[in-house]
Amino acid sequence: MAKKFGNSLRLAALAGALASMMTAASAAEEISFNMSWLPQGSVGGVLVAKAKGFFDEAGLNVSVYQGYGGQRTVNEIDQGLFDIGYGDPVSVILNRVNGGKAVFVGSINTVWPGALCYIQKDGEKTPVLADFSGKSVGGGATSPVQNIVPAWLEQNGLPKDHLKLLRMNPAVITSSFLEGQVDLAECWEGASLPILHENAQESGKKIGMIKYRDFGLDMYGSGFVTTEAMLAEKPEVVDKFLDASYRGYEYMAAHPEESADLIVKQYPTLKKTVVLNQIKQINALVRDPHAENKDLGFVRADRMEKTMGFVREAFVVDDSIKTVDLYRNISR
Repeated sequence: MAKKFGNSLRLAALAGALASMMTAASAAEEISFNMSWLPQGSVGGVLVAKAKGFFDEAGLNVSVYQGYGGQRTVNEIDQGLFDIGYGDPVSVILNRVNGGKAVFVGSINTVWPGALCYIQKDGEKTPVLADFSGKSVGGGATSPVQNIVPAWLEQNGLPKDHLKLLRMNPAVITSSFLEGQVDLAECWEGASLPILHENAQESGKKIGMIKYRDFGLDMYGSGFVTTEAMLAEKPEVVDKFLDASYRGYEYMAAHPEESADLIVKQYPTLKKTVVLNQIKQINALVRDPHAENKDLGFVRADRMEKTMGFVREAFVVDDSIKTVDLYRNISR
């Protein structure tokens, strides 16, 4: 009888534990996150946070989705299709120009991570921007490069048509570039650049690059984007998501090899060497040396003002869009 009674107690305890787990699971806040593109090092902090259970600990159930470019992602977030996503201030500004209410709530690329990549030949001197007169550039059809490059060229004392910008499907830019169909290709640290390097090595070629930021482009790259409505209705949820995500970026910086393994385990078609190089590049971009006393992801007013200033010129944005409305440093 005693044994039977003991078994009953254990079963009751197990049932209670299972019920508690089910209650906790059902109480978790559902969050949808749009990566803006394919899984890669740029969004690695989120993927690591998911794999390590950081979101679970925060009471969040985060679903991660593939995206189709920054501008589309920001607009989809504004339309309520996703709660939070990876997006850039340029796309946020353009969204608000068209009446949207997207908000930049945390930086990942504390500097603009874009560059123009070229085939580097042995013995050739390192070129400067002026050397590429008349060269063709393969860029995404909806990439901010299409508007940023002309304004950037003028900023460097060159005519807007110094480079010939081509609108291409992002999926074919790398192959077209390596096959010599275009002279230059847009490339992004923490994203397409390591893929480009790997593909170039396989064909015996070496990649060089001119970083926009080395030629005067002082602005934020991508980070986390949500909406005014989300911030008003669920500020604590956004807060928890950012805390867990930046915890993921901190972990990724301290454990790059393990983080690459965690990401590849979630997406087995990825190549670890590429992911690891993406992680290393993002680790160098995510911490702002001029915001040492702030949490990771802190958005500086001066840097955002410079970002807004350049975008006003590049995209002809009027003064009705206020810099202060573009971003929030919410409580973390």
